[in-house]
Formats: sequence, structure tokens, C-alpha cells
Amino acid sequence: MTDTPIPSLPTPALPAAAQPSTVVNQTSAGVLDQNLAALLALNTTQKKKRKSKAHLNAMKMRGELWPELDTSLLWDRTVNDGYSSIPRTLSLITNMIDDLAKKHTGKSAAAGKTYFALWCRVWDENMLTIENESVYAIESGYSGERNVTTWRQHMKVLQELGFIDTKEGAYGPYNFVLIYNPYLVLKKLKPQIPASYYQLLLQRAIEIGADGDLIDKPNKETK
Repeated sequence: MTDTPIPSLPTPALPAAAQPSTVVNQTSAGVLDQNLAALLALNTTQKKKRKSKAHLNAMKMRGELWPELDTSLLWDRTVNDGYSSIPRTLSLITNMIDDLAKKHTGKSAAAGKTYFALWCRVWDENMLTIENESVYAIESGYSGERNVTTWRQHMKVLQELGFIDTKEGAYGPYNFVLIYNPYLVLKKLKPQIPASYYQLLLQRAIEIGADGDLIDKPNKETK
């Protein structure tokens, strides 16, 4: 009589908790993403609340100081067209550019006005198409027979300092202009900027929440 082999039993399945699965990781990642999204939304809400409170306080004060104000005499961006989004620190930036330009060229060069005029023309793509240099020269405050020559000299300084980049075209050497993030440029040029100027810029940037490009983020320790 021969022994009949016993058929092998199927390997029992591991309990769900013991099975290696990517579901847990995916779920954890999903929770982290949700928490991050919630945190960002909270920060945005908090900023809106702060802005709303500041607006209400300013309106109250304006009402006290000018109780009979005719608001039609004011310029309101929510009503009036023809406005541009610019850095709130632009006045400080243009002054720094004038100082940097003087050090760069060895003579007084009001390139800050040229830079300001570019910002008054630029859209969200950060690029300008200049077809009439004379108009830009006049808007920058240069008049007379050498207005375009002076404007070009200051555009050259802005490019050499790193605030803009340019491409030649059918309308001249500055037919196309790209404006870089001024905070990143100034951070790179920090050794050439008086400490008091830079500290004032940093202080103002912190006040308006624009310090992210000026302050180095601490490196995370790797385990």
C-alpha cells in the first residue's frame, strides 16, 4: 500500500494590519497634504483679516480727519483703471540703485528713475517691448537732444548691475527688456550697499511680508 501524498495547504493571508501596503503611506501623505493646505489657507485668512482690520482702522481715522471728504476726488484702484502692481519698497530700491550706479560708473547716474519708469509699464510677464525709446526717456525724466542717449546709458547700468536683461530688436538695442526680482538682485549686491540702507529695506520688507527673498532660510539638519 503506497502512501498518498498530502496536498499542501494554501498559505493563510496575513491580517490587513500585518500586510505591507502603500495605502498607509498614501494616506499619511494625503493627511500631510491636507494639513499643509489647511495651514496655508489659515495663513491667507489671517493676512486678509489683518488687512481688513488695517483698512477699517484707516477708514475710521480718515473719517475723523476729513469728515466732509468728497471721495470722488480720490484715486481708487477698484474704480479707476490704469494701475500697476509694484513692490511697496520701490522708493527704497530706486534710491539704492542711484547709489549703486554712482559707485559702478564713478559719477552721478540717476538710473533709479529709469528703473521706476520700467515698472510703471510692465505687466505680469515681467517683460517690456520698447518700440519708442524717446517716450521711455521722457517718462524717466530726461529731456533735450541727448535724452535717449542718457536713457540708454542708464539702461546699460541697470543691466550691468543685474536688475534687468535686454535683447536687441528692430527698434533698437533695448527693444526687449526683462525685469528681474529686485530683492534677489539687492541681496546679491548687499556688500556694495550701506548697512543702514539694507537694514531699512529689510525692516520694511518684513513689515509687508516680502522678506522671503532677502533672508536666507536655515538649513535643515540631516539625520
